Amino acid sequence: MKLSVVRQRLIFLTARHRLGLVFAATTLSIFLIDRLAGRLLSTLWQRMESGNSNPLDIGFAPEVWLSVIGLTLGTLVIVISIAAQTIPKVADLYMQDWVSLFYIWFVIGGSAHAVYLKVLQDNSVILPASLILNLFILLPLAIILAFPYIFYVLRNIQPDTVIQIIFRRHSSLMRQLTRPSFQTALAKDPYRTALHQSLLESLTQLESIFGYVTFKEPKARVIQVIGMLLQEYVWMKPALGSRFFQISSAIRQDLAFQTMADQFQAIEENHIFYEQKCYRVLGNAYLRLLEDQEFDLASLCGTQLIQVGATALQANDEGLLDITITRINTLMRFALKHGLTHNEARHLYNLVFHYRELIESLIEFERRQKAQRCVYYLRTYANEIYQQGQSTPQVLFIVDVVAAEMRTLLIKTHQARWPLEIQRSLLSEMLQVDNPPELDPTSIEPRHKNSGVRMLQISLALYYLKVQQPEFVALIIEDILDDMQILGTQGFQAMMQRTCDRLQATQPTYWEETDRGNRNLFYTDDTDQIPHFLEHLDRQIRRHSLPRSP
Repeated sequence: MKLSVVRQRLIFLTARHRLGLVFAATTLSIFLIDRLAGRLLSTLWQRMESGNSNPLDIGFAPEVWLSVIGLTLGTLVIVISIAAQTIPKVADLYMQDWVSLFYIWFVIGGSAHAVYLKVLQDNSVILPASLILNLFILLPLAIILAFPYIFYVLRNIQPDTVIQIIFRRHSSLMRQLTRPSFQTALAKDPYRTALHQSLLESLTQLESIFGYVTFKEPKARVIQVIGMLLQEYVWMKPALGSRFFQISSAIRQDLAFQTMADQFQAIEENHIFYEQKCYRVLGNAYLRLLEDQEFDLASLCGTQLIQVGATALQANDEGLLDITITRINTLMRFALKHGLTHNEARHLYNLVFHYRELIESLIEFERRQKAQRCVYYLRTYANEIYQQGQSTPQVLFIVDVVAAEMRTLLIKTHQARWPLEIQRSLLSEMLQVDNPPELDPTSIEPRHKNSGVRMLQISLALYYLKVQQPEFVALIIEDILDDMQILGTQGFQAMMQRTCDRLQATQPTYWEETDRGNRNLFYTDDTDQIPHFLEHLDRQIRRHSLPRSP
């Protein structure tokens, strides 16, 4: 155990003092190579001296070495300065890059070696093996490697490459956290704080890159990397131990937690500080994308969120699952506010789809209470859109979208053979989507303002007729009959006939493409049940039309 602690401390010291360690290692290497050359190259020197009366002159070497240093360092400074305008903290990456540190110190060490030999030569002290080493090995090697190193730097300042470097280092650090030596080190506050700071700084740098770059590909890569890191972290989390989740000063000082001081105890107890940080980054990215009208990338945030939720279900991580549900509700609030303000429904259209995917995962893993709660949340957002969307007709279409997704979920729960009480409760949520019904004042003849929801409810009733669930059919018809009080019997029957005719004529696909393909939300392959539905509807109408006994 003591050896593991010592080893871990050495790892921390290496990471913290990387610049000095590389300098020491490079200097020592040049010294040892020089000593070794004195033994191996003495014979070669004797042959050169016997064939040439002029000794080797190293007077030009310091100037050549200085040119190599100027070329490499000048290129490095210029390139990083330009890259820093679009990629924040890119210089930090090169301060930690082993290749860059070793090459720069090698060039500086080689030039110092040449100056040292020049001083000795001026004082009539000749070290023949050292001269051969510097002039014929170190100097050509530095010149040959100069251009590959420049190309290496140019490649590594590309946003995609920087993101990949951050991802690899972050992922490597997380894998190291599962080692016993790291677990022992976590008992010490300085080491735990350093680890937390490394993880949080990487995520903050990804967020900063997302805000600086203008191209879509790096932005998409940042979103994907955060999702991948979260999914990888879920599987490693059980092996991290409780000490890792203790709130450190690095967490307290991180910008993402500045407004969450009163939640630190809950965050520590639930072991969710890392998830909170990642979701804050995704949430901020989603807001930026909405403002920039980049709805395809905004949809990618929802995709990653759902994938993390599915991973949490597989890993049985209830804490992460709860905050995933909270986060997608938060995104719904962001999207709803933006949609109502700008009369824009595209991001809501995509996000509702992702919400349905999350609930489908809950259904698959038999999380019944959470699935019920999410359906309630979804219906609540639909009702808010229905009430506030009268002046934003583009957004009002989302009410139909929510109803379509709820129809899909109800069919899933029936196929999963969930208890009838739960199915009845979920059906009740769907029937409240457009409550209360309203008339369209612009129509010549009385008609329901949001007939799309009625089409979807009827299509669900057709499915229940096919699977022989007359109780649910009766509940749907009872809700639909509310319209008869507004439209009257004749107007109501005419509207029902038109709705059924539209269902009959609906095709499986649209004639235009959307973000979700061209699947028609209103299509049902149960149209053969329409006559049976109309029979049930007529019986209910007659029953409601009969005078009640006193």
